[in-house]
Amino acid sequence: MDALLPLALLIAAAGVVWNFIADRRAAEQATALARRACEEAGVLWLDQNVQVVRKRLARDSRGMLSWRRDFDFEFSSTGDERQLGRVSLVGREPVGLIGPPPRVPTVFGFPGSR
Repeated sequence: MDALLPLALLIAAAGVVWNFIADRRAAEQATALARRACEEAGVLWLDQNVQVVRKRLARDSRGMLSWRRDFDFEFSSTGDERQLGRVSLVGREPVGLIGPPPRVPTVFGFPGSR
């Protein structure tokens, strides 16, 4: 009975470390997605980071139980205001992005556009 306590503590510690590493990897992926969304929209990505705002269990695309993590970030189109964006991941799979709309390309030199 006394030999099980250290083993249980070791397993619990390993679970905490695994969860911490998985949270950091998800935050890194959310950071990359937020940065890319802001670059593609031509807006300023404020504070250059994301903050986890919610973590809960959800099913991934294969039906497996996994963690869903929602990360908020802020961006600005003028530099004077702050707008809120959100990246959602289930496991490492992106499932949602609410943020700056992509920039509409400006086309010049169409025949007959004079």
